[in-house]
Amino acid sequence: RARAKPRMPALTIHRYGGRLIYFWFGMRLRALLKLFKRGHYSFTLNCIPDVLALFLWVPWNSVLYRISEAKYRRAAEALPLDQPPVFVIGHWRTGTTFLHDLFSVDPSLAYPTTYECFFPHHFLLTENTLPKIMKVLLPKKRPQDDVPVGFDRPQEEEFGMLMLGEGTPYLTHAWPRFGPADSDYLDFKGLTDADKKKWADAYMWFYRRLSLKHGGKPLVMKTPANAARLKLLTKLFPDARYIYLSRNPLKVFPSTVKLWRALYSVQGLHNPPYLDSWLDDYVLDMFARLTEDYEADRHVIPKGRLIELRYEDLIKDPISTMRDIYARLDIGDFAAAEAPMQAYLD
Repeated sequence: RARAKPRMPALTIHRYGGRLIYFWFGMRLRALLKLFKRGHYSFTLNCIPDVLALFLWVPWNSVLYRISEAKYRRAAEALPLDQPPVFVIGHWRTGTTFLHDLFSVDPSLAYPTTYECFFPHHFLLTENTLPKIMKVLLPKKRPQDDVPVGFDRPQEEEFGMLMLGEGTPYLTHAWPRFGPADSDYLDFKGLTDADKKKWADAYMWFYRRLSLKHGGKPLVMKTPANAARLKLLTKLFPDARYIYLSRNPLKVFPSTVKLWRALYSVQGLHNPPYLDSWLDDYVLDMFARLTEDYEADRHVIPKGRLIELRYEDLIKDPISTMRDIYARLDIGDFAAAEAPMQAYLD
C-alpha cells in the first residue's frame, strides 16, 4: 500500500536550494501589473505574503526613476560610447560566471553589478545608499550553487532587461507552471522589427547608464543568451570583443536543470512550480537553439574579435588563459590585472 505524502502547511514555500528575494522588486508598477496579468493572477496562497510585499517597494521605483532621469538623462544620452564592450557568451553553466568574475577584479574594466541589474531604473541615483540597507535581504550564496551573492557582484544584464519589462526567456521565472515564456527573445526569431527595435533601444538605454556610472570604462557584459543574438549585437557594437565558452554537454545539461529548478522554485508567483512535464525538454531545446544560432552567426563577428574557449581549459590554468585572452583581444595591460586575479583565485 502506497504511503500518503505528508501534507505541507498552506503557507510553506517549496524551495529547491534555499531562499532568495523576488527579482520583481526591481520592476516599476506598470510592468509588475502587466506581469501579474500575463499569469492570469494565478498566485498560490503560500506566495501571497511575498507578492503583497512587492507593493511596499515597487511604487517607489517609478518615483526614483523620474528623479534619476531628471538628474542623469542628459549626461547619459550625450556620453560618447568610445570604449567597446567585452561580451562573455556561452550556454548557462559553461563557466561564464567564473570568467566574468575574473574580469571583474581588473581595475581598468567595469561590469554591471547585481544592484544595477535588479534596479536599472534608478541605480545612478541610489546605488551608493540603498544596497547598504537592503543587503540583509540577500543570501550569502546563490540557491543553485556556492557562488557568493552581493549587490556589488557581477551580474547578467539580462536581469536588467527583465526589470525594464522587456521580453526575455527569464519571464519563465514568474509563472513556471505555465511552461516556457518569451523563448523567441533568445534569438529574436519570429519577432517583428518593431519588437526587435524596442528591445534594442531599451538595451542601449541601460548600457548608456551603466557606462555613465562606471566612468566610461570598457564594460564586460555577461548574458548566456547573447550567444544567439550576434546579428543584433554586432550592429549595436561593431567593435565589441567576444569570448565564447563551451563545456561538455553531459555536464551542462544536469547543471542547467538544477539551475532552473532552483530559481523557478524561489521566484515563481505560484508554488510549487511543477516543472517535471517540461523542464528537461526545455533545457535541451534551448541548448540546441543557442548552439545552432551561435554556429550559424559567429561569422558576423569581425576577424580577431572572437575567442572560443573550453571551460575545462579555463579552469586548468586560469591565469595563462586570461593572459592569452588579453593579448589576442587587445583588452589592456594584463600585468595590472594579474595580481588581483591571482588573489581572487587564492
